[in-house]
Amino acid sequence: MDESGHLCERARFWASLRLDGELSELEGALLDAHLARCAGCRALADGFAASTTSLRSAPLERVAPVAVDLPRSPRRLLATVAVAAVLVLGVIAGGLVRGQVSHGSPAPRAVAVVASFETPDQIRTLRRASLLNTRQLPHDLPAEPV
Repeated sequence: MDESGHLCERARFWASLRLDGELSELEGALLDAHLARCAGCRALADGFAASTTSLRSAPLERVAPVAVDLPRSPRRLLATVAVAAVLVLGVIAGGLVRGQVSHGSPAPRAVAVVASFETPDQIRTLRRASLLNTRQLPHDLPAEPV
């Protein structure tokens, strides 16, 4: 696509934005300058404006609501109750399993450290120390940072 093709493509996009009130002043000035010298884009912009005006001035049509009558079957009701019961049992079982796991081995709690530091190096040191304290190291590695 050549240079004028890109300019026309951009101008057509801006013409659409102008109709919605979303075009900046600079873009509007550039669009006006392009429309002054390009008859094809000017005709398209006029067509956009005419279509938009006719659509916005047309009266709204009321549409009657659509009612769909679904027969309720006993099988469907039974299936819904069965699914709800399985979900409730799953939630209860999950709560019991979680309770057993959390009582068997307590999980470490995260603790926020609040301090006032002046430099990024001091903040990095604090972060490095807090990360090393929470990380589980193998027994054959030294616990001190290298």
